Amino acid sequence: MAKTTKTTTRRAVIKGAGAGLATAAIGGTMAFPAPAVAKNKTLDFTLSWLPTGQYAYVTLAKQMFWKKRGLDVSVKRGYGSLATIQAMNTGKFDVGGAATSTALLGMFRGLDLRFVATHAYDSTMGFIVPADGPINTPKDFEGKKLGLVPTSGETPFVPTYLKLAGVDESKIQTVALDSQLVEQALLSGRVDVIVGFGMSSTPKFIMKDFKVKLLPFSGVGLKFYWVNSLIRPEFLKKEPQVCADIVAGLLEGQKFALLNPEEAVERHLKEYPEIAALTKGKLDVELGVNMINANLITEETTKNSLGYTDLGKMREQIKLVRQFVAKKEDPSPPPVESFVTNDMIGKVTLTPDEWNAAREKSRAYGEILGLKV
Repeated sequence: MAKTTKTTTRRAVIKGAGAGLATAAIGGTMAFPAPAVAKNKTLDFTLSWLPTGQYAYVTLAKQMFWKKRGLDVSVKRGYGSLATIQAMNTGKFDVGGAATSTALLGMFRGLDLRFVATHAYDSTMGFIVPADGPINTPKDFEGKKLGLVPTSGETPFVPTYLKLAGVDESKIQTVALDSQLVEQALLSGRVDVIVGFGMSSTPKFIMKDFKVKLLPFSGVGLKFYWVNSLIRPEFLKKEPQVCADIVAGLLEGQKFALLNPEEAVERHLKEYPEIAALTKGKLDVELGVNMINANLITEETTKNSLGYTDLGKMREQIKLVRQFVAKKEDPSPPPVESFVTNDMIGKVTLTPDEWNAAREKSRAYGEILGLKV
């Protein structure tokens, strides 16, 4: 692993950039003001997956909040969190998002990234099966076909789940699938069960009126955050103001979606007309936007701010990776404080009344995933 240095603090970011990024109180919240001089900085941001409704906040950042900061950002689709962190490690991308669990595993494997914001607080990783099928418990996987995407964020944890659940992995036939075909494989009966992120996959089945049930990883104690924004440390050092603006735009996008979910849906559909052209494309995006909103209403956000990462919980997630997934020869990552930071998130939050309204709007969507909102 490359040598790590002490995480850049927000004060250092401000000083190093030579721009006033002092936050201003507006309506009981703290907002990131746009810089006085637009930088017209062009860069790419990589998603961890397809641009489904879960990532509408990135679309909002691109359309509304990055441009006013002089950032011209091209958002690229992902091919799974493993592929994302590998692409960042090689320098193909400087900023992006990936599943927290996978990014932590990458730190064990020698990657050097900075975790600068958390964007949802339950990974919703799990196995998805037909609701009226023969699979009711993990033990029922035996003798069945399991579909998975090799580069996806949940895949490294499959053997651990099976072991903890008392399932004989040798009795399962694994089928490697493309990220765009994994749900279709279950719909067509090509496989009996798939593994994925509930927030990404369940909307596809709802659109097809195909009832499914989720057997979550959390059921065997594998509890992780969903996605973190990641930055290469070299880029953070070189462009601290740009990094601060990227994070600010993402969090303002999430706030906008919490307050205006219907407009968030419409804006995402405008950005991706190929989704809008689908028979139930709007429903797909609506489910994604509101599931993320439900996943955002937690103690971390309501008591602190959007993007907040609980370092204690992050340490517990690191322990899970060490205990169940990392190889014995993998070196431990550096102290969590050296690569996970809350220094860049500012104070993007909602008023108590706004939180309550967002909670009511998203409650039913959270229930689909078993989230308590």
